[in-house]
Amino acid sequence: MRQELAGRSARWKSLAGFAAALLIGASAARGQNGAVGVAYPASGITIDGRLDDWPEGRQTYPIERVEAGDKRRDPKDLKASFRVAYDPGAHALFFAVVVDDDSIVLDGPGEPAWDGQDGCELFLDAAHSEGGSPFTQYARYGNQSRTVGPAEVPEARRKVAVERAGSRITYEWRIEVDPPLDPDRAIGFDVSVADKDEDGSFSWVAWGQGTQKIQGADRCGELLLARPETRFGELEGRADWEESSKLAPPSRVRVRSASSSRLWRDAPVDPYGSYRVAMLPEGAYTVRPVDTPDVRVREDATVEVRVEPGRLATAEPLRVTPIPPPGLIEARGILRGDGPVDAAAIDRFARAYLDYFKTPGISLAVIKDWKVVYRRGLGVKDAATRQPVADDTVFEAASMTKPVFADLVLRLVDRGVIELDAPLYTYLPYEDIAHDERYKQITARMVLTHRSGFPNWRTGKLEMLFAPGTRVSYSGEGFVYLGKVVEKRTGKKLEGLIQAEVLGPLGVEHASLIFNDDVARLTATGHAGASPLPKWKPTEPNTAASLHVSAGEYAKFLIGVVRGKGLAEATAREMLRPQVAVGPERPRSSWGLGISIEETPLGLSYGHGGRNTGFTSRSILYRDYGFGYVFLVNNDDAEKFDDVLGAYLITGLAGLKAPAPIAHRAVKVDPKLFDAYAGRYEVRPDEIVTVTREGDRLMAQSTHEGKVELYPESEADFFTKPTSRSSLTFVKDEKGTVTHITLHEDGHDSTARRLKGD
Repeated sequence: MRQELAGRSARWKSLAGFAAALLIGASAARGQNGAVGVAYPASGITIDGRLDDWPEGRQTYPIERVEAGDKRRDPKDLKASFRVAYDPGAHALFFAVVVDDDSIVLDGPGEPAWDGQDGCELFLDAAHSEGGSPFTQYARYGNQSRTVGPAEVPEARRKVAVERAGSRITYEWRIEVDPPLDPDRAIGFDVSVADKDEDGSFSWVAWGQGTQKIQGADRCGELLLARPETRFGELEGRADWEESSKLAPPSRVRVRSASSSRLWRDAPVDPYGSYRVAMLPEGAYTVRPVDTPDVRVREDATVEVRVEPGRLATAEPLRVTPIPPPGLIEARGILRGDGPVDAAAIDRFARAYLDYFKTPGISLAVIKDWKVVYRRGLGVKDAATRQPVADDTVFEAASMTKPVFADLVLRLVDRGVIELDAPLYTYLPYEDIAHDERYKQITARMVLTHRSGFPNWRTGKLEMLFAPGTRVSYSGEGFVYLGKVVEKRTGKKLEGLIQAEVLGPLGVEHASLIFNDDVARLTATGHAGASPLPKWKPTEPNTAASLHVSAGEYAKFLIGVVRGKGLAEATAREMLRPQVAVGPERPRSSWGLGISIEETPLGLSYGHGGRNTGFTSRSILYRDYGFGYVFLVNNDDAEKFDDVLGAYLITGLAGLKAPAPIAHRAVKVDPKLFDAYAGRYEVRPDEIVTVTREGDRLMAQSTHEGKVELYPESEADFFTKPTSRSSLTFVKDEKGTVTHITLHEDGHDSTARRLKGD
């Protein structure tokens, strides 16, 4: 998937159901996805789309995991595979991807659409650094080539040829890299195929598990560069705590060759405490734990093991010591006290947790007595350059864009330019959804309260999920449509409107919905864990996701909104009034007009969260006290940081959601039980969880997402990741028939009913 488009996904978390939190991102934060291939030396390969000059007998690997989009209709719908070789003297890697497709769709000229036509993508990390190194994406969409990565790749160093014959497409690649391509080393790699059919269906199929693969090693597989004579064995072992503990087991181990520093592999430790590594060249290895943001551990424990060809080696148990959290949180939040805040103490707290969570950088602002009393940038903009975050460094605010745009809309409502409850199509018909007449019921109020009927983001063709106004389902697409209406009604561009009508009057500086020179000068880089990602550079505003801003400047906006500045008194009350409940899974949460509202023991709080690729954020302001905070981080750690920051500043120790890491421990159960759980369960109209038994494993797959394993804690309770706050329970009626699953997260429950016939 293209990083820019994937980056448009801007929600803080799944606000209308927990299936996304439960089933997305179940792999550990660092490491490989389990797919392993072997490349052998070759020479004389010409990039022409014909594969007659490839060495005979090379293994082909199937590309068959449907990680996003629609399931394949039958084997003729799509069949794909790849082979690989390398030339150490030329620093070149060769890939051949063969696709048999019964319906080939190619887009026209213009910006290539990854989900609008057939295509192929390679993801490559040739450096494969133990400290983390970025991936580069090489893509061919229809008749256009594209690369996305931390640096431009000259055309002379990348070549692709495409041969189309009947229902077969062959992609042949030659990619030159800087790191030496010596035998006995591993590199990060994955490959995907986009399949667009004439019936409108779309599937994104990958070699290894995971979507948005450019984000890091945990989403990609590995290639082993081998000699023709290399022989392979396997390794298994167990990892657990040095002392008895209720914590989840360590999440990963690293297996490193004693003879080649470039040959190392990470392996996940499953919830039973076991790990296994296939395709290891024979030789001696050292195994050690990996310190991850999810499970912090000391890395000094090691065991030695020798791998023999064609055999399974068993390592001695690895005993691991955890790293405790920094603490620093008192019984009462510091903003609840009298007097000024201690800026140095906040600095110490923020730096300690930046280090503990392995977060590259943060922009943080603290609000007290309706004033910004602290604003600071800490950490680094980019983990590669180590350039420090400054107080005015801007981050992608993601969905925190929505309240800013909502404020603009309501200012236009005050002037009679737009009516909250008038059908938007009367202002501007929407060609993208003209095939469904129901869209003509959509109003501005429905968009701002997530009742438009649109999905969060489309995959291919835009479709209605339900009749507008009848349900609540988080949607960025609705904000995009409303943005087009605003431009039509005013005759002005959105960026200029927001600057003139909202940001300027509230004194917000260095903030923009497009990537301009000011943003380029001040911006942080997004990260997958600690690995830098390519920067999204929007040239047009996305009213749901593209704001770039620092925490201190956003805090000015939030204070202005909650105090009703710039709006008629009645309009401000309407914006801040709970309009609709988010859903039964979040009984104290509701939507105002474009803003999130929470009922808390301290009264109503207002704010929003955000999640773009490589950036997450949170803002909150308590109306009755005039205190709160805003922060943005340049990786995926906002939820963890929000937990400790909210406790430190406001709620105290009692407010911590997770005073210790969540510990799910898997137990052995009779796999025959899984047959009763297989079926489809509806979380909401656009989200179905499909549960299947695969041998002795129970698997689950949410709509448009990859398949993950469910691990049993008991005969009825399951989880996907030991450190996750999410789990599920299969519920039976008095006859012993499973009727629904209950999804659990942070003390909230929601129900997904089993569909009839399953």
